[in-house]
Amino acid sequence: MSLFVLCLLMLFCTGELTFLSTQIKQNYPVIYLDSGYLIPIAGIILFLSLSIFMLWQYTCLKKRNLHLGPKHLSVKTLTVVAIFSILIILPGQSLEKSRIEKIAEQHGYQPCPPFTLLMGSVSIDAWVKDFSLCNDPEVDKLARYGYRGEPAKIAKLLADREQVK
Repeated sequence: MSLFVLCLLMLFCTGELTFLSTQIKQNYPVIYLDSGYLIPIAGIILFLSLSIFMLWQYTCLKKRNLHLGPKHLSVKTLTVVAIFSILIILPGQSLEKSRIEKIAEQHGYQPCPPFTLLMGSVSIDAWVKDFSLCNDPEVDKLARYGYRGEPAKIAKLLADREQVK
């Protein structure tokens, strides 16, 4: 259990879970929406359950000389946990994506059309406050791959433009 908490803490400390709120707090003109952090969380759940299952199997088979078949409670529990972790990835990721899109809409952001910003990223979407930024060539040069530092660079570029005017 502590390994699970440690892994979630690592995700939180790396900014995976707080990336959207940080972008909104900084009031970036372009933000990135990414729900890909659910895949490591599901992997952590599956890894920990498999580890506990293997330890349980080792204890039962080696220490107690028990035979655990496919109908044993521990096998059924592992199956339920594996299905649960898959459910986190498949429908959970689309639910999380719609949740973060609603948050972005509430803060005045709108999605860029396909093939404008973030052409190099499949899973990350760019949202903007000013729709003209979706077709801005300088912003497009900075917003290529969905890296974490790109929204700050775009904000700096636009701030520098405002100072020149």
